[in-house]
Amino acid sequence: MPPLPRHLSHAADASDGGIAIAVAALLAAQRAAGLNPSWLTADRFTPRQRDRSLYAAALAPDPALPPADLLHLHGLWRSPTRIARQLAAVGMPIVIAPHGMLDPGALAISRRRKQLVWRLWERRALRSARCLHALCPAEVAAIRALLPRAPIAVIPNGVALPASASVGCPPLPPPPWADSIPAGEPVLLFLGRFHSKKGLDPLLAAWQAVEGTAVRSGWWLVLVGYGDQGELYRRVASAQARGQLQRLRVCGPVFDAEKTAVLEAATAFVLPSFSEGLPMAALEAMAHGLPCLLSTACNLPDAFTAGAAIPAEPSPESLAAALKQLFAFSPAERHAMAVAGHAHVAAHYSWPRVAEQTIQLYAWILGGGERPEFVDAGTGASDFACE
Repeated sequence: MPPLPRHLSHAADASDGGIAIAVAALLAAQRAAGLNPSWLTADRFTPRQRDRSLYAAALAPDPALPPADLLHLHGLWRSPTRIARQLAAVGMPIVIAPHGMLDPGALAISRRRKQLVWRLWERRALRSARCLHALCPAEVAAIRALLPRAPIAVIPNGVALPASASVGCPPLPPPPWADSIPAGEPVLLFLGRFHSKKGLDPLLAAWQAVEGTAVRSGWWLVLVGYGDQGELYRRVASAQARGQLQRLRVCGPVFDAEKTAVLEAATAFVLPSFSEGLPMAALEAMAHGLPCLLSTACNLPDAFTAGAAIPAEPSPESLAAALKQLFAFSPAERHAMAVAGHAHVAAHYSWPRVAEQTIQLYAWILGGGERPEFVDAGTGASDFACE
């Protein structure tokens, strides 16, 4: 009988950033693979009773949900991991996916609060899991610095390959910049949450430094996203009133067909993050054939070796150099990167492949047998390297 996983996370919408996108896609892939997973989010409960209500819902039969024989928790520092020890104590097998939240860059944000929470419950929550779920080898190293003994399954986020256009498919809407950027001019796209960890400040500084080159080569920078209550838009508007950042546009969030239209209309993609788990936006950009400018913190070293991306660290100097390199590429060079990126994602990050790996992981946890080859068993060290 196939496993019956239940996924727990904070929210199913943009308030949980890329986690919600990844979980929704994973559920769809698991259903296509023959599983019957369910998804329970903490935000459906009032804050005062959230932990208690989530705990009860995770264990109690719900007529609207299939039963669960394993819980897959996504993200840290909130209700799902606050109740992890109690769930494990009653015999429920647990998998925890930090989604990059133990990476050094992520731990540096609100460091003191996270150190306190780590001591109060987060460390014990992670120790209670049967296995941790890392998205990439770099995340394994970050987890190992804190939890040297934990089994860690390395299973990446997946990405849906864009469907080929065919007769009868509805046309895509125009991109949100269609009225302000001349058709045919190249667009460098940022797509994601407007957050300081995404490297937007150095990106703006670098763009201003190379804007003369951008003008001569015809490039525009478009930032598409959400999450800062309009602060980025106001900053850019203020700079443009001073005559700066003229070839830059800031647009709101896009979903479904609008998101596809944005990826199809762009010429290249940039994500100069200080910290990531495994960024869905970068994988989607490569799937759509966009040459990528990525920082090493995006945890996609294979994109560089595949010829699909060039390094763009989150400093004005590094980004300016990467931008000039992009501007100098010929159409043939950009096309070669596009082909390499699409092929690389198709080979290594398809959702059917990811779903099959999760099925193998669940079966091992529930039934024993031989450990899957993608599970790192740990070092057997005596305890945690960091308090």
